[in-house]
Amino acid sequence: MKLVYICSPLRGAIEENIKKAYRYCEYAAGCEVIPLAPHTIFTAYLDDTIREQREQGLKMGLELLKRCDEIWVCGDEISQGMQGEIDLASKLKIPTVYVLEHHIEEGLKIRQNSMALGVEDCLIGSNQQDYENKILVLNPEALISNCRTVENSLWIAYNGFGCTYGARGQAVYAKNLFDGRESRWERADFLGIVKPESLRKWLENTPIRNELAESLVMDHNKCEDIER
Repeated sequence: MKLVYICSPLRGAIEENIKKAYRYCEYAAGCEVIPLAPHTIFTAYLDDTIREQREQGLKMGLELLKRCDEIWVCGDEISQGMQGEIDLASKLKIPTVYVLEHHIEEGLKIRQNSMALGVEDCLIGSNQQDYENKILVLNPEALISNCRTVENSLWIAYNGFGCTYGARGQAVYAKNLFDGRESRWERADFLGIVKPESLRKWLENTPIRNELAESLVMDHNKCEDIER
């Protein structure tokens, strides 16, 4: 199971925010990860209203973050302390998942679909299109068996001769949509360009923040509204 850092507000309504953090931990445990919310632990012996002790707590929390597999940003508010944790996660390439209040209130369990995307999630004929700046579905067969997960399914192509359909060179340089790591692939490793509806479901199951992905889903939703 993955060790997940629970990032949520503390300053202000401290008692209420600690109760919320407990609820976020309960939710995360229900999503089959191990939640770690340092601010629910440190407040037993550190006073967040005292500057020196608050700074000590923040520093200790950041050290724990370095040991976690992911960070889950919980709730609809991002405080100054949370932003520092998000920035460190970004610097260390620790995947960041955004768990909003509606996920919890509506019982929308994230990270439950562990099946990698396939050819049925690609636009028809898109394997004969150019790939640069497109979100691509990686063929699960290109990965070792224990890495064939939904998190490894989608990649943003940004360079390489293989991005151009019909080119002699086949290298495609792409960035993983979930965790941002970069890798070199062959064009044949990709099944095609992801369907907007499959991308939307992927984002619901693994809620991250990416401007390209969010704009594609937004455009798709607008087209659906017009058709209705």
